[in-house]
Amino acid sequence: MSNNLTGIGNIDEGILPPEKRIQQLLLSSKVELNTNIAARKYYRSGREMISMADVYTKENNLEQAYILYMRFMTLFLETINEHPDYKNVPIEERNLNYRALREVLPITENIKTKLLEQYSTQYELYQEQKALQEFKEKRDKKLLSIEKNDTPSIQNVNQEQLSTILNNTAVPELNNPTSFELRPPDQNLINLNEFDDNTLPLNIPTHSNSKIQFNQHKPIVDRSTKPMLNKNTTNPYNLRQIIVPGNLTKRFLEQAQRNTFNNLETCGILAGKLNSNCLIVTHLMIPKQSGTSDSCTTMNEEDIFEFQDKQDLITLGWIHTHPTQTSFMSSVDLHTHYSYQLMMPEAIAIVCAPKYNESNFFFLTPYHGLQVIAECKFVSGFHTHNTDGDIYAIAEHYLLDDNLLVNVVDFR
Repeated sequence: MSNNLTGIGNIDEGILPPEKRIQQLLLSSKVELNTNIAARKYYRSGREMISMADVYTKENNLEQAYILYMRFMTLFLETINEHPDYKNVPIEERNLNYRALREVLPITENIKTKLLEQYSTQYELYQEQKALQEFKEKRDKKLLSIEKNDTPSIQNVNQEQLSTILNNTAVPELNNPTSFELRPPDQNLINLNEFDDNTLPLNIPTHSNSKIQFNQHKPIVDRSTKPMLNKNTTNPYNLRQIIVPGNLTKRFLEQAQRNTFNNLETCGILAGKLNSNCLIVTHLMIPKQSGTSDSCTTMNEEDIFEFQDKQDLITLGWIHTHPTQTSFMSSVDLHTHYSYQLMMPEAIAIVCAPKYNESNFFFLTPYHGLQVIAECKFVSGFHTHNTDGDIYAIAEHYLLDDNLLVNVVDFR
């Protein structure tokens, strides 16, 4: 992937000085700490930050690498100590992070130096281009003034007058006037002031990227009130694309068949790799679990973490069944998914409803749903969320790839 840099627009929009652009990246590296999420999950997420940052560094996507390295350092140097569960994290796990911090610090400083060099070069080129444009505008303005005020036609201006005009308009010194090129702004960074859920387009097609069936006549479900769903969504949040194996839901439903027959929910975890700024689901992991007709609880998560560490896999979301219900996100599902999406903004929640032959890919709306769930005091049990906006939506930032087959790992 090319190394697109922030703070760059066209010549009319301007470009920020190097230090200002670094400050923009630092703002993107802030970490939100939610004490309802176990401290160990933050440590798990920290390892995945480093893994993704390493990939971005190899791909020369220095901005994204810098953001993730800084996010890791901010989390474990400044923030994690505020978590009430911090002291319960095993000392071995904390020591592992301390060692990682010592390794990451010089890497991050080196990347910052490289970015400042690139930013400085671009800023100098921008200044030269700006000076050249100003010279041209000043020259054209003087010539136009003579045409209007001194003579009926610019053709009547003699050579001496023209020479005087051009000599009095200083041409800026350009180091390399022909090589200047402004790159487009980085599409991976979200400007939180740019969008909100109430200003999204209303004419977006109401369909998902997946081959999903939507039943027009939904039966009345026996769960607590379904949270509001926005089907009119696209990908306005500049999220990275998630590539999903075409056989994922089929393989999962095969693994869940016995539980489905017994009216028990089944859940699994989606994991994969980062490549060229795309997140690719490669593994479906089914942990040890206990289920009821409307809930599923995982056990022995350490087994999952150990496997992911060995395979260098990033957590990309989760999947579960509603054996007799339709495909929607219950209030419990929303809180479960919050912990995934807080750590990975692109994380998806797939809900399979085998009875109605439908599966949907959901996510919490970034500028409303995430905030509603973060502020909700009910972290367990079915409940309602009183809000006017859409808490969750059908995800549009994924792509089904029929040529990609999922690896199923069953820990039960």
